[in-house]
Formats: sequence, structure tokens, C-alpha cells
Amino acid sequence: MQIIADENIPFVREAFTSLGEIRTVVGRHLSHIDLAEASVLLVRSVTQVNEKLLAGTTVRFVGTATIGLDHIDLAYLQQQNIGFASSPGCNATAAAEYVISALLITAEQQGFQLRDKTVGIIGCGNVGYRVLTKLEALGVHCIIHDPPLNEKNSHLNYVDLDTVLSADIITLHVPLSKTGYYPTYHLVNADFLAKLQKDVILVNTSRGAVVDETALLETLANCPAISIILDVWKNEPNINPLLLQRATLGTPHIAGYSFDGKVRGTEMLYSAVCDYFQHPPIWQAQTFLPTSPLTHLSFSTTVDDNTAINTAVMACYDVRRDDAALRRMTQATHPSTYFDNLRKHYPMRREFSCIEIELPPEKTELAKQLRGLGFQVSIGVTLERHEMHSNAEASMPLT
Repeated sequence: MQIIADENIPFVREAFTSLGEIRTVVGRHLSHIDLAEASVLLVRSVTQVNEKLLAGTTVRFVGTATIGLDHIDLAYLQQQNIGFASSPGCNATAAAEYVISALLITAEQQGFQLRDKTVGIIGCGNVGYRVLTKLEALGVHCIIHDPPLNEKNSHLNYVDLDTVLSADIITLHVPLSKTGYYPTYHLVNADFLAKLQKDVILVNTSRGAVVDETALLETLANCPAISIILDVWKNEPNINPLLLQRATLGTPHIAGYSFDGKVRGTEMLYSAVCDYFQHPPIWQAQTFLPTSPLTHLSFSTTVDDNTAINTAVMACYDVRRDDAALRRMTQATHPSTYFDNLRKHYPMRREFSCIEIELPPEKTELAKQLRGLGFQVSIGVTLERHEMHSNAEASMPLT
């Protein structure tokens, strides 16, 4: 069988070669004609999968290597008896790590400690819950708003929208939907923005259309102390340059782009396709993961805990690198192509769990916090050994 796949799905050839002929395409430019003989279609969020794309084709199964489903017409797939699978949670850890990095950077720039702020989390699914646990590991007070989840369970203390909007920091982790009881299209509108604190920090790593960008720009003009951190934009890749200019941090829809997360997504799709076509799985993702360029950090007894946390996070992933790259878009001849190329050629980024941090026995609280963020931590190294290090607050990584 023929398998058509977005070229940005990692290891797609290695994973699916035993199942059939693999042909990779540019996801944003995928067309009906590409699917004339295809049995399987594997996409990412840039491809709209609907009747226009699939009608009259031989596609029997669609998979998306993403958490979000707003680019998939699920009703049409069901009507046509086309199999479907997504990759829920595959990049949730990476997106949560993005939020932690971005907030630590903003805290440093603005001169505050995260633990002194209240963070409002809107949407507490795969990503939002990981953000919650990581922030709580740092001692940050969080409040949660998620009406659909609140109806399903009560193991978390949910608050209403007005309450969550009183927080010092708001971070959005909702799917994009225009219908249903809780639509999120333009959730962040003029009324929403009017209820925020005048110096709020607003983070969006969900979908660009969750925010009414016109209303946001008007609010920013009247409230210059508001900070915005945006990874997603309306009309990608043709993003609004004025909004990018105003953003505290702006990135090209890469919050979930850890290498681990993308490979995890490929593995989930591979398992689903094998199951659907009753083919025994052969490929194993773990055998293809390369060694992380950074595997080890160590801190002495003299290092301040906050400094150690910042050092560890930024050594693994510093959002400012992606922010700087996106801002160079203003110099590009074709900005939309530049935006897509940042995603297509995204450098390898590993997750916190790839790094082992060595601490002396005295650093039990720091160890707890780092483990809560997702790092591997080893304790019990003798104090004398640490004193042999230089007075630098953290050693250089060992390779």
C-alpha cells in the first residue's frame, strides 16, 4: 500500500517502510492529487483533512502526529468509514517545558520570583496538567479553569472564568473549537482582556485563533504593562508582524517541538496503523533516539537553588533562541516561507528527562524541585567532591 506522509514527521520512512511504499510531501501544500493511490495519510497540524482533500481517493486511514484535532474533519472520516488516530500527549511534555522556560525568562527580565505569582491555567488536559505539576514543583500557586473536565471529574479544584482571570499569569492550553458548549474560538476577546490585570503575563501555546488578535493589539495599546508570550498565531504562516513586535517572546509554533515528542508521535501513529491493518509492529522508536548533546550537569553546595533551576532549564531549552530566530523574519524576502522553514529545519531539542543532575546530599529541596520539572537527579555525592569543583555555580556539561 502507498503511505503519504508529511515530510516533517521524524523517522516516518524507518517506521513505515515495512508496511508499504512511503512518499513524503510538504504538509501545507498537500493536495487531492497527491492521494490518488494512497491508502494511508499521515499529517501534522498544517494540513486540513476534509472532504475536499479526501473525496474520491483511496485513503483508508488518516493519522495526525499532533494532539490538536481542529485540522481534521472527524465527522467526514466517520461517515466514510476511514480509520483515524491522533497522538494525544505526544508533545505535551515539550509544550509544558516551553512554558516553564518562557516564564523563568520573563521572571528574570521583570525582576520577580515565579513562586510569588499566581498562575491561572485555562485548559488542564495533557499539556495544562503537566504545566500545573511543574509549576507546583517550583512552589507556584496555580488556579485552574476547565469546564469540560470539571464536568467529568472533581479531583482538581476548578475555578470559574472570572476567578482565573484575576491571576498574575494566564496560560492557555485549550483545543480550538467553534461549536459545542464551550467554544474556544476567540476565547480571548475584548471582554476577556478587559478582566485581566493591567500587568498580566498572557501565554498562548494552544492555537492562534483562540485569541482575537485585533482585540489583543487594541488592549496592548491601552495597557503597555501587559506581557504576551505567543507560540501560535492566526493565519500561520502569514503572522501579524505588529503582534510579533509587541510580544515579549514570540516563536514559530514550536512549543511542542522536542525531538522526543515528535518521535513519540511517530511511534503512536505507527502502532495505530499496525493495529488497523493487523500488521505486527516491528519498528521501535527508542532504538533511533540519538544521544542528547547535553546529558549531565552538577551543582555544588554553594549554588543558589533558583540559580540552579534556571541554569538547568536554560541549558536544556532556552526559548530566547527561537524568539530571536522568528524576529529575523522581518528581514526575510518571503516571511511566510521563512516561518515554515523555521519549523521544517528546527534544531534538535531534547526534553528535561534526558539530563541527569548531580547534587550533594544537602540539596534535598532542590532535588525535589528538579525532579518535579522532569530532570533525572542523583543525590549522595560527597561534599568533598563538590568542593573540588571551581567556584562556578554549575559545571560545564559532560559529553
